[in-house]
Amino acid sequence: MTVLIAGGDSFTYGEELQDCDGSYSNLTWSALLAKRMGMSYCCTAKSGAANSSIRRNVMNAVHKYKDTQDLFVAVMWSFPNRYEFRFNYDTGHRDSPWYSFNPWIYQDIEMQEHFHVDNPDVLNQNIKHRQNAEFRGINDFARSYIKNVADSEYWELYTSWTDIVMLQNYLGEQDIPYRFLMVDNSLFECNTNMDITLRTLRESIHWFAHDEGMYNWAKRTNQPFYTTHPQESAHEEWINMLYDRIT
Repeated sequence: MTVLIAGGDSFTYGEELQDCDGSYSNLTWSALLAKRMGMSYCCTAKSGAANSSIRRNVMNAVHKYKDTQDLFVAVMWSFPNRYEFRFNYDTGHRDSPWYSFNPWIYQDIEMQEHFHVDNPDVLNQNIKHRQNAEFRGINDFARSYIKNVADSEYWELYTSWTDIVMLQNYLGEQDIPYRFLMVDNSLFECNTNMDITLRTLRESIHWFAHDEGMYNWAKRTNQPFYTTHPQESAHEEWINMLYDRIT
């Protein structure tokens, strides 16, 4: 039986879905896709993952299974303003020493402004992540990195597009079929100068099944939300809408 390897962040992991309790959900768009295609399911997605983390974990899973299984890869790429690094110390995170950080971690922002539904448990969980990053020095590095390197749309797009092209080329080299989706339209909204470096990357990216992010689509079509993620019915409607384009 073909194995569907899914890559992504919390939208693919299934954060907040009813069956997501210490492990990935089987009610996400990717799990529903695997079931509908008659494939077994391998989920590499992790909440909060940066695009480099998504690419890394998908490549690791492909390497693990490619010699013994037929594979199909489905990836939902994340927000471009997340970055993963391998630190030289214990980050206190599940993937230590790997760690993906985002503005909710290193900036003192009001997270509730981004909530669709108030949830004290989700708020406290994010506050604990921020406190851990402060205590371990991760935020000192993150703020320096953002200030000196990454405080620009250019760098966000350059790093994310590089990871997309890398995974695309790796899967092509292995002759593994794949389809890409995205969480948010910001992955391809380029307001900065599109120089030859960005243009080279952008024109090398193929096989996106849809030109709208799931998060944008869910808000536009008034899908029901939990705190920050669409509910189960949205995942089902999303994959029903895109199934023919993916397959």
